[in-house]
Amino acid sequence: MITFPQRKIKKNYRSVTGHFPSIKNGKSVAYESKLEKTFFLTLEFDDNVISYQEQPQISIDFQKRIKTYSADCYVRYDKAANIDDSLVEVKYTQELEKKKEYFEEKFASIRQACDDLNLDFQIFTEQNYPQVYIDNLDFLYRYKTHGREKRYDNQILSFNFTDATTASKIANTLTNDPKELIIAANAIWGLVAAGKLTTDLHNTKVSMYSIIEPAL
Repeated sequence: MITFPQRKIKKNYRSVTGHFPSIKNGKSVAYESKLEKTFFLTLEFDDNVISYQEQPQISIDFQKRIKTYSADCYVRYDKAANIDDSLVEVKYTQELEKKKEYFEEKFASIRQACDDLNLDFQIFTEQNYPQVYIDNLDFLYRYKTHGREKRYDNQILSFNFTDATTASKIANTLTNDPKELIIAANAIWGLVAAGKLTTDLHNTKVSMYSIIEPAL
């Protein structure tokens, strides 16, 4: 059985704590490290994720005792994606390497308990995604959480895209007015954030020179 006790954020000089404004959950989610916040950010851009919740607890058989294990996140997936819901441990690789044998034994116990509950178990580290991808998601997420003018959306979506259509080309085709260019640019990034347009997020930092394509 999974339980969800109210998370108590422990503040100390070594960690970054706070609340992440989750669109998928319709509320803020507490985090205890910068890496946890990063993980939540990636979930917001995963179309297979329905919702997620911090600090789920299950019982595990570890070191010959039944103990309560608190994961960092419980992720619910769309049934159509055929992906098992998951418990996720968020850890920096340095911490995992420092206590490698301990974590290997503990994670084996967690996986066994997850199997019994028909859950997957995942480990998220800073190596899961390139930093440029995280930076791009961080840039785009503001377009999910903040309102914007949408009067250019239809024109952008019906644009005659080619292999070399940049964000700048789209905006400058729509208007030459400096103030309107800002609105047009915000519309482009808002549509990328919404998944209606795409661009390379994994290899280069997004800019007005990024190639923009319609989403499939």
